[in-house]
Amino acid sequence: MMKVRMLVLLDILHELTDEEHILNSQALLAELNKKGYTTDRRSVYRDIEALSEYGFDVVTTPKGFYLRNRRFTLAEIMLMISAVQAAPFVTESKTTALMNKLMSFLSVYQREGLKNASNIRGVKFGNEEVYRTIEMINYGIASKKRISFLYYKRSIMRRDVVQRRGKRYYVSPYAMVWVQDRYYLISNMNDKEGLTHFRLDRIRDVRIEDEQVRPVCEVSEYGEEFNAVDYASKCLNMFGGEIAKIDLRCHMDLLNELFDRFGEDIPVKKDGEDHFIARIEAAVSEGFINWVCQYGALVEVISPAGVREAVKRRVEETYRMYSE
Repeated sequence: MMKVRMLVLLDILHELTDEEHILNSQALLAELNKKGYTTDRRSVYRDIEALSEYGFDVVTTPKGFYLRNRRFTLAEIMLMISAVQAAPFVTESKTTALMNKLMSFLSVYQREGLKNASNIRGVKFGNEEVYRTIEMINYGIASKKRISFLYYKRSIMRRDVVQRRGKRYYVSPYAMVWVQDRYYLISNMNDKEGLTHFRLDRIRDVRIEDEQVRPVCEVSEYGEEFNAVDYASKCLNMFGGEIAKIDLRCHMDLLNELFDRFGEDIPVKKDGEDHFIARIEAAVSEGFINWVCQYGALVEVISPAGVREAVKRRVEETYRMYSE
């Protein structure tokens, strides 16, 4: 009974106290009584001392007691909740459930303030399998086993349509990366060279296969360890393609944008008062062409000639479309 009472007391301190909400021994006795545990002040003092000895940061003040340091700080909880709210691949129901779990680490007063501060929920996808998908893929990566799955895309009728007429995809999984609010599996497809990626919210019915994964060094530029950060930085908008060194002439206003996208170690040099030239490594793909074109005259591809010509064709196509 005494051990259970101590845990109930810990719950009360966790739920109802923080630096701005302090409960004295009389208030703690009242709260324990509400939960069916009748005791005295001495027992409360002994229980608090035992909790402190075990490592819980119960602060004693002239006004009473409160739980100070928790497993997560308020700022950490806010960051995690904001990330969950902003993640489209976490469905509405799972977003609510995960938010409630995270807020359970806070006092009731902190939760109330957090409800008003956190309201950035955007578009959410409807794949309720996403947790199982993540767990199964992670198991495949950890055990170095190939996996298989079905892959779906949305149709014009807003329905999920299975790809390849329901034929399963067989891949060697290497990593999961979160890029631009999308969660991707990076893998190598059976009987193909190179890396490819799949959106996790479109994956269904993941199975672990008996075959071992292909070593990533056999199918990519990477060695024994796959570098997910490097891969994501080179595959703009997550379009794959052949990696090339590309020289860009950019307006100085985009300097921080390039550093954010490709890292601060890319070579850059000034080119006049308002421009700089940068050398980056990126996959030559539709994603890269789209990325360049979004900046209009602020970014110019200098080399290679083939990439410059591809951007030129895209600009000319757009001009013709709007001039007709």
